[in-house]
Amino acid sequence: MSLKSEILDLSRQSNIGALTPWFETQLDARIESGAFAQEETLREDMARILDDLAAYREQNGIGAAVIGMSGGVDSALTAALFKAAGWRVVGHTMPIEQNPEETARGEEACHALGIEHHNIDLTPQFHSMVEGLTTLDPALSNGDDAGLRIRRGNMRARLRMITLYDQAHRYGGIVASTDNFSELAAGFWTLNGDVGDVAPIQSLLKSWEVPWMAREIGVPEKTWRATPTDGLGISAGDEAQLGVSYLQWDLMVLAMADALVADPNLARTSLPDALGFGSDAEGHRVLKCVSGRLGRTWYKRVGTFNLAHPREARYEALAGIDQALFVPNLLK
Repeated sequence: MSLKSEILDLSRQSNIGALTPWFETQLDARIESGAFAQEETLREDMARILDDLAAYREQNGIGAAVIGMSGGVDSALTAALFKAAGWRVVGHTMPIEQNPEETARGEEACHALGIEHHNIDLTPQFHSMVEGLTTLDPALSNGDDAGLRIRRGNMRARLRMITLYDQAHRYGGIVASTDNFSELAAGFWTLNGDVGDVAPIQSLLKSWEVPWMAREIGVPEKTWRATPTDGLGISAGDEAQLGVSYLQWDLMVLAMADALVADPNLARTSLPDALGFGSDAEGHRVLKCVSGRLGRTWYKRVGTFNLAHPREARYEALAGIDQALFVPNLLK
């Protein structure tokens, strides 16, 4: 099978629908440039991730990683990488009104990868939290508009992270972060909710690199073939929420980045011309979806805003202490 066919298969684009000419051309160019890497390169990438995870463990004196096993490919791949790098990995399924198939896939992945597994149903805690907050907003408990679903979804993510950080403290370890590059760009994560301490796959594309690496390292096929979903009850799946496929998303984000390298002063209104969609209406539609979501979530990628302070020079002094005395060599 050619690399292009592999990408279309593992990204599930073959099942979603054919790419339009602009996206077809973009994919061919990304393969040619190596942005969508050959399998040999991905094996080298995975070896480097494993080396870095092992070095982090050794330099910090931490041996346990706690992880939420959602039933999706990201958590399964992350768990597999930590395990292969010599960590003790403790997987937790934490259903909250969850599709039982998702929970079952999370448990199956733990068994297949040979990691510890614990299950805790957080549905009662979630209902209690929602019920308590309805005293502030009665619509929260049963409203079905997108804003209310997102609020309830964020509560689910934060309840799960409370659980994981408690267990990380119990085991003297860290919380493994499962976010990938595509989700980072899409804002598919909850502030103070579902991003952990160490993120081994955050630079990887969801459409190609994540499922390939999951297959390579032994994640069950049922998991890396599954339709991506956040498990938060917000929508029918990630791509339904995005309005585009992950392959379209990744190709568009990479194209936007290249256009801004070529012209750093490029305005949003000039993007369609710069990207050269021509008569490809799908390009225009996807750009609108991608740029709209990037615009709504940029603040998440910045982190906590640290406003200018009269004594802000102290930050640099404190960072100097950390850098000189405590930060592991891997992170310098």
